[in-house]
Amino acid sequence: MKVRNPRTGIYDYEISPLSFETLQIKADAMRQAQKNWQVIGIEQRIKTIQRWKKVLERHLEEIIEALTIDTGRKIETESEINLVMAAIDQFCDLAHTYFKPEVQTIFHNNTYHIEEFSEPFELVAIIGTWQFPLQNVMMQVIPALLAGNTVMVKSSEKTPRFIKVIEKTINEILHFNNLVDFVEGGKETAEMLCAIADSVCYTGSEVNAKKVYELSAKHFIPSTLSFAGKGAAIVTETADIEHASSAILWAGVFNSGQSADAIERVYVHRNIHAQFLSRLVGKSNLLTLAYPNINHGEIGPIISEKQAILINEQLADAVKKGAVIVAGAAKCLVQKGGYYCRPTILTNVNHQMKIMKEKTYGPILPVKSFLNEAQALDLANDSVSPFTCSVFAGKDSETMKIAHKLKSKTITINDAYLENRFYGNQKSSNISHEIKAENIGTYSFKKFLKTKNLIFKK
Repeated sequence: MKVRNPRTGIYDYEISPLSFETLQIKADAMRQAQKNWQVIGIEQRIKTIQRWKKVLERHLEEIIEALTIDTGRKIETESEINLVMAAIDQFCDLAHTYFKPEVQTIFHNNTYHIEEFSEPFELVAIIGTWQFPLQNVMMQVIPALLAGNTVMVKSSEKTPRFIKVIEKTINEILHFNNLVDFVEGGKETAEMLCAIADSVCYTGSEVNAKKVYELSAKHFIPSTLSFAGKGAAIVTETADIEHASSAILWAGVFNSGQSADAIERVYVHRNIHAQFLSRLVGKSNLLTLAYPNINHGEIGPIISEKQAILINEQLADAVKKGAVIVAGAAKCLVQKGGYYCRPTILTNVNHQMKIMKEKTYGPILPVKSFLNEAQALDLANDSVSPFTCSVFAGKDSETMKIAHKLKSKTITINDAYLENRFYGNQKSSNISHEIKAENIGTYSFKKFLKTKNLIFKK
């Protein structure tokens, strides 16, 4: 299976997916190793994960080099590595308290006493995507291992070069390769993992999430699915326009918009629409492509050729239906085989346009005005439930009233949430470097545990 270089367009790398029989042999060995991994307890598991972190740190330059080729970007890759390293420590810190032995009584009467406790699944399959290929899987690998599981990982076949370096770090720790394994492959490999594992965890597109759900149901195993919706921002009449325009632009174009939690739609009160749009356009015009020098410029290439084609199609559809491009370009640029998309701002948009309803994964910000709060909420909620939304307003009561009515898992008040903002060296207007609760809270461990009940007759 040949792999394309996002900066050159050349298929300069090749991966060799494993057969079902080979994956099954690996899975059998990992299940055997899991028994001891669970028994040694959380403190020993934490020590092992911390040893792995030190090995990863020794190979940081190699990891960054491989990821940079995979994604065609440098600044974002360094931020991604920083996030992963910080997350390892945060997960380990939380695990100290979370995994204290605890049995909970859930029912008792004169006849029965029922106790509940949790245990690992044994072998977890983690299937990742190409937007942040290392971060995407490691944010699942670490809590799954700490929970006592063994883990088999399939990252995206579009960004596989870093896998060999990660495998090298795993092999430097005695017997660790029986606890976590990264395998190369595409759709067929993902299907095989769903048939082999005891639980599957997927992060990526809604379309692929449905496929993983169907496969896991076919094999009667639980699945944890996380997929991106069409992130939205609401800017009310009382909002700080300077601050809101900066935060929204950053969340819309960071990593060339190739983030699950990117802002992809902006709704602005009509009384400040012109002023907000002027500041957004002015700031976006200052951003440059990271081409030909990867170290200069803020906007790297679109990693997936298929995604570049989709971006072009959405832009063409929007313009055909009346949208006006006030900054950027009507299509991706091709520079020596690589696809680049300038930060693009659109106005005169409506919800008959694909760009307002379907995930883009590009640095595109359509901006639409609204009359009142009710209309803003109708517009923001008129899409597949986004992973994240933002509300900008001058009054706390106003932001909270809107936030509680938004159909979104994560809502950021007077700023825009991107996971990388909470870890790496990226500058944020007024956000501290903390890890978002749903990414490192107790649910991060719970999804890799199953419940067992003991029923005692008195």
